[in-house]
Amino acid sequence: MTIYLESNQVPAALRGAYTGKKFAAKVTESVFVPCDAGLWSGGSRDVYSLVELETGGAVSLPGQDASPFNGARQEREIPLIPGYAIIRHTTFQGRDLGLTFYIHPVNAATLLPAPQEALSPIQKLILKYTKERKSSYNGQDRYDMAADDMRYNGSAIRALGVETMPTRDEWNAAKESLISGGYLNKAGAITTKGKNYANHA
Repeated sequence: MTIYLESNQVPAALRGAYTGKKFAAKVTESVFVPCDAGLWSGGSRDVYSLVELETGGAVSLPGQDASPFNGARQEREIPLIPGYAIIRHTTFQGRDLGLTFYIHPVNAATLLPAPQEALSPIQKLILKYTKERKSSYNGQDRYDMAADDMRYNGSAIRALGVETMPTRDEWNAAKESLISGGYLNKAGAITTKGKNYANHA
């Protein structure tokens, strides 16, 4: 389960040389490090390091600079120790996708956001379509797209608890409540808080 983090939730000491704003966390007791860690392929690579959460002291995991033909390269499962995290810095096709922190369950509460309040079925529906759909497509906005989906194959929408398609006024009112609650920004785009709710709802 991936949890997205706001920049202000990540202490500067844990960022190393990274100056971007893309952060995520996964709670686990071990991490699989692939045999190609540290290697570039098609403008993509993952680099792993071990960091002490209290001090921010970090070291690169060994072997990531080794030749791709080095027989010592192999997938490894590294158990996590409370107080430490493994950080993965991802570049994908030339785009910096930021840092992912793998943290032990014991340390989860210190880094992860607080639990979020329950949302109404309509609010969940809006988050789903804001996260998964463009703001407009073929002359339709997200409300129109949801209405079409409800009309022709509404099972995914009903799974959110929406039994009948809301009116546009109801949709707009729910959207405003999501903006005021920090799940959407003023432009109607999904925020980190909204992504987390949509991912775990």
